[in-house]
Amino acid sequence: MSSKSSKSDSAVSPLTKPTARGRTHHRSAQHDSAHATPHASVPIPHHPLICPDAADLVDTQSALDDLIAALRADGSFAYDSEFIGELSYLPKLCLIQVASHRRIALIDPLSDQVSLDGFWDLLCDPAVEKVVHAGQQDIEPVLRFRQRPPANLFDTQLAAGFCGMTHPSALSRLIHELLDVKIGKGLTFTHWDQRPLSAQQLRYAADDVRYLPALRAALGALLEAEGHTAHAQEEFASLCEPSQYRFDPATYYLRVRGSGNLPADALAVLRELTVWRDGAARAQDVPPRTLLRDEILVDLARSPVKSADKFDRVRGLPRPIEQEYGQAIIEATARGLKVPTSDMPEVRHVEPSPRERFTADAVWAWVQVLCVGRSIDPNLVTNRQEVGDLVRPLLAGEPIPPGPLLTGWRRELIADPLMDIVRNDGSKLELNWGGGKMRTHHLRRSS
Repeated sequence: MSSKSSKSDSAVSPLTKPTARGRTHHRSAQHDSAHATPHASVPIPHHPLICPDAADLVDTQSALDDLIAALRADGSFAYDSEFIGELSYLPKLCLIQVASHRRIALIDPLSDQVSLDGFWDLLCDPAVEKVVHAGQQDIEPVLRFRQRPPANLFDTQLAAGFCGMTHPSALSRLIHELLDVKIGKGLTFTHWDQRPLSAQQLRYAADDVRYLPALRAALGALLEAEGHTAHAQEEFASLCEPSQYRFDPATYYLRVRGSGNLPADALAVLRELTVWRDGAARAQDVPPRTLLRDEILVDLARSPVKSADKFDRVRGLPRPIEQEYGQAIIEATARGLKVPTSDMPEVRHVEPSPRERFTADAVWAWVQVLCVGRSIDPNLVTNRQEVGDLVRPLLAGEPIPPGPLLTGWRRELIADPLMDIVRNDGSKLELNWGGGKMRTHHLRRSS
């Protein structure tokens, strides 16, 4: 049977309405399930950095201005946000939560009486510390609305990775581990854009920031004890890099799942297709991966479609996408195929020989030991692929290409010792166990 018969024939405008309806239905189902039965409130412990009060709802400009002044005076506050990201090109911001040791407040960004400019300016103020947990998506609106990066962040999820704890760790697990508090189940999928918010939503939203000041203090002490305060601050600062949040046509194709296995000519096509998809998704106001899944984009790059009659070969390509954007896909493909050899993207994946793979596995084991011996989770540092990319040219005596492992604290703590070990026959890595922790010591070549 032709693959064409497996495609949807409904020409719906906008093209992704069926998908949007499906995602909305899923969120509604999760919302109804979460609210079906009341959840018992978790007792709030007595702690000087944990505010026990109910959250204030801030939905007027005067109340927001007063809150911003109070947070600036405190010099540090916890920050989180709730948004719906699966239905639009840019996430819909629905709620902002902040907390200090004295107060918890929920800012309503959907209120027509509130301008958030002053709050975004506060997030950009380097004199005020912002405590977040896995805060990358929460700080993205700052760059979008103020065209400036946030400053002075402390990310508790990242900090935990420097303190002998797994990365990434859920907020609830860290609160239980370090504060001995079990908070209730979260509301990942709920209608945060509904008004009024339910009492259950208000409590869970408040708890997302209530414990962060105390958690920050506990993790800060652990970072000092481990000697990783400066390393963690370097990692926090990387969250503020604008390049992480903007679509860069020269590099964004590298984020497409499955791109790592493509040859250079297919990567050139993928680069053009990614630019097309982003523009089309922005025009339709849907997430790019909702408009067209990554695996289909990779298939279009691997087997370029040069004419409309070849679309039958593309499994899973929705018929409305073919009808609306078929010519644009063909033109983007043609641009990719015309890229001269000198401008081809660099192939990232090199198939190692069995001996190279074995050596890379051995070195990866060394890296894991080095990381654990420094109380850093290896997942925060690197991965096996990056280690292999470092080891192959190192053993061959070739120039080592730049990469995350060769910059900043990663180079200082892991890459430089690792390269010394690989280069020097007789180098040793000594392991010591004491106080419930493994410690490593790199010993230079024996004389």
